[in-house]
Amino acid sequence: MGRTGCVKWRPKVGPCELEKRDVMPDFPEDFKKACDDLIDNWEGGYVNDPHDAGGETNMGISKRSYPDVDIRHLTREDAEEIYYRDFWMRPGVQAISDPTMRAKVFNMGVLMGPGVAEHLAVGCNNISEYRLVCKRHFEAIVIKHPDCGRYLAGWTRRALA
Repeated sequence: MGRTGCVKWRPKVGPCELEKRDVMPDFPEDFKKACDDLIDNWEGGYVNDPHDAGGETNMGISKRSYPDVDIRHLTREDAEEIYYRDFWMRPGVQAISDPTMRAKVFNMGVLMGPGVAEHLAVGCNNISEYRLVCKRHFEAIVIKHPDCGRYLAGWTRRALA
């Protein structure tokens, strides 16, 4: 729980130490597309919202979740590596058979934590059901933590997109 009481996911691994390398990994095409959509349309660049429990954030990567990463100077390539490792491969998003659902669970995993995003997908028969379940999840957060209400419109837009 952050200053506002909003719940924020933290990775279950130690601090992220990004290695510098000459060659970037060859990511699968569906991951690249989902990651580009995430960064370009939803997460954007550097922000330091005092009301956000994640604190300093860049391209959706928060200082709270990655305390050893220089968030202000995080490169897109480093963000992609974190997303691939911690939000695509580790939780098993790549194993979801429907590519549209795979991209949505990935996107919601960045927003609410991959474990929650995958848990909410269980039992959903299609992407429309999953979108509504995510929307209801965010509404429940605001009922429990009214200070998070400032984020509900954005969360809802993203859940239903």
